[in-house]
Amino acid sequence: MSFKIQVAAMDTSNDNIVNYDTLVFFDTANGIKAGPFALPFTGPAYVKASEKKSAPFFFEGTPNKAGAAFFVSRLAPDLSEVHVARYSGNFIPRNAPILADVDDINNNVGYWAPQPDYRIPERISPGFSSFPDRELEDIYEDQVRLFVDYQTRVALHAIERNPDADLVMTYIEQPDGSGHQFMLTDDRQATDPTDPNSIGSGQDRAKRFRYARYLEKAYQAANEAVHRIIQKVGVNRRSGKPNSDIFVVSDHGFAPFHTAVSLPNYFANIGMDPNKVRVYTSGPAVNVYINLAGRESGGTVTKAEYVELLGKIEAALWKLTDDNAIYTRGHAGMPVFDRVYKRPVPPDLNDPMLGRTTDNLIGQDSGDVYGILRVGYNFDGTQNPFVVRKGDIMAVAPQLPVFSVPNFYGAHGYAPEYKAMSASFLAAGPHIGKGRPDKVRNIDVAPTILGILGVPPAPTVQGKPIDLSGDLRWPW
Repeated sequence: MSFKIQVAAMDTSNDNIVNYDTLVFFDTANGIKAGPFALPFTGPAYVKASEKKSAPFFFEGTPNKAGAAFFVSRLAPDLSEVHVARYSGNFIPRNAPILADVDDINNNVGYWAPQPDYRIPERISPGFSSFPDRELEDIYEDQVRLFVDYQTRVALHAIERNPDADLVMTYIEQPDGSGHQFMLTDDRQATDPTDPNSIGSGQDRAKRFRYARYLEKAYQAANEAVHRIIQKVGVNRRSGKPNSDIFVVSDHGFAPFHTAVSLPNYFANIGMDPNKVRVYTSGPAVNVYINLAGRESGGTVTKAEYVELLGKIEAALWKLTDDNAIYTRGHAGMPVFDRVYKRPVPPDLNDPMLGRTTDNLIGQDSGDVYGILRVGYNFDGTQNPFVVRKGDIMAVAPQLPVFSVPNFYGAHGYAPEYKAMSASFLAAGPHIGKGRPDKVRNIDVAPTILGILGVPPAPTVQGKPIDLSGDLRWPW
């Protein structure tokens, strides 16, 4: 469906001076209707630039019940300059088995709210290239507020609708999204991703300060979401504990990174055949797959060549070093990879398990070689056009650049032993005592909850119950 959206400018100041302060976005087919409106309908979107808040806009008549939001980041009183952002259209997929639940959320909470969109502050989405940094930051911060509130209201509605539920699980996106976008804490990070000289003394200190505040707001938004859930379940007046057991768990920590790494370019430089070796990167992790005949569709690599390539790839990853003293803190030739693992090879090359063997580090679906970069390096964030780091020597054809300035700042997925990768764990409730567990693993959370519910874990559960020094009912 297509919509023709028009905008009306309003002056609500009532001061006998023409100074427009509000924009009204409306569908020409419906005009500017008066409310109130029943969810998911919103009617026209009234937006004031001074409030730095978007207004929701439901696209009436869409079969998927889609909606967006409008944000005004700049509104000159005489309309000589107006900056408007329309957030992406969103909806909950209307899958038949859960259609009643989808309609329930749409009608009681609203259509799926726009999520924080990294493509806006990174100027990837078209139309934002001329927006000042502060306006793009305001847009992202509004999306953080908007989506955390929506996720929280979905959770509160679920609790209200299922008051006798034994277990309710919800997800809050923050502070993850803001961690990626705003973890500008290292002096080797370019405060202007297009300017490699904006590191060290060339950094924009005001921007670093703003980004630190945005990270704080992300944690505050998540904290407020948890508070609202606790208030929903109620608190015991005598003990101060929530009436239900509340677990707050994150799945990873965060670390800043200063360098984007192009592994395809590195492999091309050393002559690795892309028809024999495929690279799949995500964050600081890479899975390298060999096109083994008999295992891969259209595989061409023989068994003997497979074993040879395993060794070559492993050695190549370890040989990738950074010689730029600015980024290595003076340690020339520093290896970029922190961990490299390869798939085990059976003694007999004719063993049908060749290319399928696993161990505690390489799983069934892992690459034949799996690697994790050192903290400070990340496979994501490469810009187009490529931005060469300060102090790097430009690659001369046919060599391709491997290291570059990234366009965002925070990452996770590094080796879990690093303190920066530590996750959060908080628990409170009737079965939770006082104390602080020495060590908590994410795989221990599920059996802990099973213990509270009095349900024996399945034989496949690897974790162990966490000692919460409370009244846990272990029946086994």
